[in-house]
Amino acid sequence: MKRLIAMLLAALGLANTGVAAAASGDFGCSAWLTYWDADAALMETAAFPEGFESLVCFEAYFDLNGDWLLPPESEALLAEMKKGGAPVYLSLVNDVQQADGSFVQKSKDFLREQLLTPAARSAHITKIMRLIKAYELDGLEIDYENFKKDTELWSAFTVFLKQLCAILSHNGVKLRVVMECQAPEYAVFPEGPIYSCMCYNLYGYHSGPGPKADIAFLEELGESWKAVPGEVHMAFASGGFVWAGSKVDKALTEKQAKNWLSEHDAEASRDSKSGALKASVYDGRKYTLWYADGETLSVWRDTLRAMGYSHFDLFRLGENTNDSLKAFLEA
Repeated sequence: MKRLIAMLLAALGLANTGVAAAASGDFGCSAWLTYWDADAALMETAAFPEGFESLVCFEAYFDLNGDWLLPPESEALLAEMKKGGAPVYLSLVNDVQQADGSFVQKSKDFLREQLLTPAARSAHITKIMRLIKAYELDGLEIDYENFKKDTELWSAFTVFLKQLCAILSHNGVKLRVVMECQAPEYAVFPEGPIYSCMCYNLYGYHSGPGPKADIAFLEELGESWKAVPGEVHMAFASGGFVWAGSKVDKALTEKQAKNWLSEHDAEASRDSKSGALKASVYDGRKYTLWYADGETLSVWRDTLRAMGYSHFDLFRLGENTNDSLKAFLEA
């Protein structure tokens, strides 16, 4: 109750900053809210009460038996999100909780177990429908990752999506599917779901310093994703990383990145090839920061708008500045 009151007060205080982005321009914006930063994320949606065309509650996952699990924090977040006006999706990911409580994240073995045969797909869909009914969901997001170049698994996934979408549609439930950016290289996807392309991870844990996306990368994705049918969303990631030498030291939200600059008395410059901000400091060794702010998100969004895309997703709400959200939403 205290959190809800705080949200309402914030909404009243910031109501003049929130407008319906889809109504004021030629595009719409959606965003993820995570259970581990629920309060901050909810405050940001309250500040822009009409700014998002849909919202995604992250996340539900699975146990070793293939049964879904919704942590209490996600359940509470989902309940709060349903009180708003925007359509709400619950994100289902292929993370698998082990007997000792640890997780195998983005388990490819789990996907092969659940998707490769007709019987397995049928059983998996039956369990998903129990999740839909248990929480009276109007929207489901499938966020299955780590297919790599497994063309057999990609093929099975497309069959699964076609079957799942048909059943969900019959029950009045919308489906959106988040996929890694190279997905169109490996499969032809069915019409019906909303598809969201992960337009990030150009640089990160797998590489040395650099932005999460740049203009050339986005233009390449914009071309390859024209093959994906229906409503296609292009998803961006806010914040960034600090590298110690060539290895990631830590991930940072936008606000944390600004604090890092202040703590190190450093000033960021804007990279012309990506729109991202970058800075370097020496503290026994070289540390390099790259992160996205609202101007970065606007550059990324407008690059793809010029290619005909009109739906954009943000991972994630929480710890973004109000000015950056205004820029992303063009509020």
